Amino acid sequence: MISKSNLLINFITVGFWTFVSRIFGFVRDIMFAAFLGSGPIGEAFIIAFSLPNIFRRFFAEGAFNAAFIPMFKKSMGNKKQSIKFSNNTLSMMILILIIFTIVSIIIMPVLVLAMASGFGNDNRFETSVFFGRITFPYIFFVSVSSLFAGILNSYGKFGIVSATPIFLNISLILAMILSYVFDWEVGTILSISVPISGILQLIVLVQSCRKIGYSPKLNLPKLDAKIKKLMIIALPVVLSGGVIHINLLVGRQIASYYDGAIAWLNYADRLYQLPLGVVGIALGSVLLPKLSEKIQLDNVSEMNRVVHNALKIAFVLILPATVALIILPIPIITVLFERGEFQEFDVAMTSASLVAYAYALPFLLNSKFFNSIFFATSKTKFVLLLGIVSLFINLLLNYLFIFIFGMGHVGLALATTCAALIVWLLSIIFLIYLRKSLA
Repeated sequence: MISKSNLLINFITVGFWTFVSRIFGFVRDIMFAAFLGSGPIGEAFIIAFSLPNIFRRFFAEGAFNAAFIPMFKKSMGNKKQSIKFSNNTLSMMILILIIFTIVSIIIMPVLVLAMASGFGNDNRFETSVFFGRITFPYIFFVSVSSLFAGILNSYGKFGIVSATPIFLNISLILAMILSYVFDWEVGTILSISVPISGILQLIVLVQSCRKIGYSPKLNLPKLDAKIKKLMIIALPVVLSGGVIHINLLVGRQIASYYDGAIAWLNYADRLYQLPLGVVGIALGSVLLPKLSEKIQLDNVSEMNRVVHNALKIAFVLILPATVALIILPIPIITVLFERGEFQEFDVAMTSASLVAYAYALPFLLNSKFFNSIFFATSKTKFVLLLGIVSLFINLLLNYLFIFIFGMGHVGLALATTCAALIVWLLSIIFLIYLRKSLA
C-alpha cells in the first residue's frame, strides 16, 4: 500500500532536486537576459537549443518513459529477463539515435526554417544553423540517459534521477562565465556546453544503475516481441508529442516575424514552467511507476487513492504560484531579468506573455497527472487524440488572436492557455469513463 506520507516523501525528494535545478535555471535565464537580451544571437541560440529539446520529448521523458516504465515494472520479478529487456532496448535506442542525430545535423538548415522561417532573410538563420549543429548531439546523450532514469525510477531511486538535470544549467552558467572572463563568443560556448551536460548526465545515471546491479551491455539489436510491444505503446505518444510540437512550431514560426517575440515568449515560458516543473515533474515521476504497479496488481481502489493524494498535494502548491504570476508579473520580471541587454520594453512585453500563460498552470498540471494514468493503463491513443484536439484549437486561436484581434505575441500565449483548458475538460470526461471501466 502506498501511503500518503510515502507519496509525499517521494514527491519532496524529486521536488527538491527539481526546484534546485530550476533555481539554477533561473540563474541561467537571468544571465541569458543580461548577456543576450532579445537580440539576434539570443534568438538564434533559443532556436538552436529548442531543436534537441523538442525531440527529447519523443525519445526521452515523453514517449519512451510512457512505454518503458510499465513494461520494465512487469519484468522486475525476473531480474535476468529485465536485464535482457533493458539491454536490448538500449541497443535498439542507440542505433536509432545515431542515425537520427547524423541525419538531423546534415539537414539542420531545413530544421531551422521549420522552426523559424522568419529568420530566412537575415543573419539569424546561419547563426541558428551553426549553433544547432553543435547542440543537437545532446539529444543522443539525454535520450540514452532516459533509459537508465526509467530503471532507477522503477526501483524508487527518484533522487539521483531528479538531480542530474542540474548539469545542463550548471554547464550553461559556466559557459557564460568563461565567455566573459576570456572574451569568447558567448553563443558558441553556450552551444558547446549543451552536449557536454548530456554526457555528464549519462555518466552519473549509468554509474547509479550499476550500483543496483544493472550494468549496460550493448548487443546486436533484436526486434523481438517486447521491443515491438514497446514501439506499439510508444507510437501514439510519439505522434501525440509530434502534434503538440506542431503547436510549438506554429507559434515559433509566427513569433519569428516579430523582432524580440521569440525571446519574450521564451522568458515568460521559463517563468511559468518553474512551478509546473517542480510540482508536475515531481509528482509525475513518482506517479507513473506507482500507478503501473497498482494496475498490474489490479488494485483500482489503491490507484484512486494515490491519484487523489497526489492532486491534493499539487493544488496546495500550484495555486499560490498561479496567483503570484498573474498579479505580480512586472515586479517578478523586473527583478529577475531587467539588466544588461534586457530593457524596460522587454519587461513589459514579457510580462504580458507571462499573464496569458499563467492562467494555464492548474489545467496543465492536472493534465500531467491524467497523462500518467493514461500511460499506466496503456491508453496512449487517447493521449494522441488530446494532442490532435490541442493542435486544432491552437491553430484556430492563433489565427483569431493574431490576425483578427491583433494581439501579437500575447495571442500565442493565450491560445496555449485556452487549448490547455479544453484538453483538461476532455481528460476529466475520459478519466471518469476509465474509472468506471476499471472498476
